[in-house]
Amino acid sequence: MKPKHYYSAFVLLFTTTFFVAQVGINTTNPQGVFNIDGAKDNPTTGVPNAAQQANDVAVTTAGNMGIGITVPTNKLHVNGTNPLRLQGTTIGNTMTDPLMVLDATGVVKTIGTLSALSIPTPAVFRLETGQTNFLNGVAAGGSQVVPMSVVKNSIPGLTYNTGSSVITFPAGTYQMTVVYEATHNNTGCTISSYFVDFPLNATTTRIHNTASHTEGALSNHGGTITYATTVTANVNWQIHLGRGQSGNCSGPGMSLAANSTQLLVFRIGD
Repeated sequence: MKPKHYYSAFVLLFTTTFFVAQVGINTTNPQGVFNIDGAKDNPTTGVPNAAQQANDVAVTTAGNMGIGITVPTNKLHVNGTNPLRLQGTTIGNTMTDPLMVLDATGVVKTIGTLSALSIPTPAVFRLETGQTNFLNGVAAGGSQVVPMSVVKNSIPGLTYNTGSSVITFPAGTYQMTVVYEATHNNTGCTISSYFVDFPLNATTTRIHNTASHTEGALSNHGGTITYATTVTANVNWQIHLGRGQSGNCSGPGMSLAANSTQLLVFRIGD
């Protein structure tokens, strides 16, 4: 008779393993192939309502998993208030990592990087110490370094050498603006002309600015020189201001003002 017992046990095991199509925990009415009813409040027949599904975890025959919903439409479908929390994530790379967004139905998708979306990221440099007799003895077409300090740098990969006033740019598209404030009280000095040789790919391009002002001690003048440019990777560029061709000021007497003389750099995309 013992063989019959073994046969019966085998049949029971086989039946349990292969013929139970649904598994329910805390419920006799599992939704899908696997269903945990956290609050044990699902009905014994039919489909649980939204409030009853809120504490459920369910897996469908398609392999979709639902949390807070028993009929998930995606491989992972979470339904709830503030349903997702990711703790311990690391800082990404704004140049290469895509942004994560939600579509109108709440499905997670990715879009381009901050760089590809052309969202500006800034770097700000400022002249901390005024420069007396700036461009003294420098002829038209010549330039002089402006020794600025970093106020803010949010551009990934951009570095600045304070000793040489050299900016190293990662490849990209930039908008650059030099803001200056100066005085030049030499006799006959009524037109000040300056230029900046902005970086362009692996070379430079010259942009001029000319300002008229009164002669003498009241010869305050200022302006901005702005240029949009592209550079290749790791281009070095020194902050400088040059003497333009159209001015009538020369010799000693020019002072470049601290704080109000600045360089603004915006990276606006690849």
